[in-house]
Amino acid sequence: MALSTTGTLQVTAWDNRTVYDRSYGMLGLVPSQVTGEKIDIAHDLLGMVLADAVNTSHPLFTLEKILIPLVVGQRNYPMPVGTNDLNRVFFRTSFNVTPALIASGPNAWAYDFGANNPTIVYNWSILWLGTPVPVTFQSSPDNINWTTVSATTPLNFGGYGSQNIWYDMNVSAPQRYWRVIPTVVTPPNTLSITSAALYNTPNDIEMYRFNKDDYYNMTNKGFEGRPLQYYVNRDVAVGNQALGCSIDLWPPADQTTVNLNGIMVARRQRYIQDVGSLQQQLEVPTRWFYTVLFMLADALSFCTPEAKPDRIVAVQARLPQMKANLWLEERDRSPFKMNYNLRQYTR
Repeated sequence: MALSTTGTLQVTAWDNRTVYDRSYGMLGLVPSQVTGEKIDIAHDLLGMVLADAVNTSHPLFTLEKILIPLVVGQRNYPMPVGTNDLNRVFFRTSFNVTPALIASGPNAWAYDFGANNPTIVYNWSILWLGTPVPVTFQSSPDNINWTTVSATTPLNFGGYGSQNIWYDMNVSAPQRYWRVIPTVVTPPNTLSITSAALYNTPNDIEMYRFNKDDYYNMTNKGFEGRPLQYYVNRDVAVGNQALGCSIDLWPPADQTTVNLNGIMVARRQRYIQDVGSLQQQLEVPTRWFYTVLFMLADALSFCTPEAKPDRIVAVQARLPQMKANLWLEERDRSPFKMNYNLRQYTR
């Protein structure tokens, strides 16, 4: 009789209590030895182990895109709490194509580009009057059948001194009608919006990253123009933030830049999410789980008297290669390119 497979893939996510039990088991402890105090210790150490991961490299799943509205003359832009560093920063301009507004209220803001004029919308900009809420963006050919093209993520970064938030669309198919509605309907959220604008034809230009010395040696940091370069200030405390970093632009945006709908598009590298409760799971992909167990077991070996010496040796012997394999897998398989510049040696 032929055996069958499960038909499912390995995407199991274990709760945090299971992670603690398995890590202690690697050190030779039985479940009855894993007391409440040991769970608390494992909880603290696991949070430290995951936070320390950014010192090796940046996990791909912690890269997030944020859209940052520019303010005339402003040099410093604090990043959201939990930002460890910035991977790339771009300066973007786009065209305002906002059509006729056909509905505005707490349940929807809708726009009509007119008959025989379907239009691609790449960005929305919403100026919130009240507290921003999760929203869903939709398009339609007939104002009856709506298709979702994007929905807000947990982080949508607002402007400074206003509640102006930009949103990227995930689908760029031309349609006549576009609208934004609240994502949460039970209990219902409402849209408290002052205005909304639609944009397309975005033009992203990568900005050059200053080092600390080059930025601080700049003589005129207040000169305004189109932002070309930036310095990432990785202070532990930035403004009123407990943890994060900030961007210092040069030059700060001038009025012309803002009139061209100029924004910054940043790929931030954030920390892995907090460990949470025993019933929650870690914010790591399945391919990380086995290595995380060994990483936690290694950390626990220094504060667990009951750990068996031979198990500690075994864990510490296997861990380096496991971590190496883990970080080798954090890749995108893109081709490696080298640009040679030999002009100074040729005529």
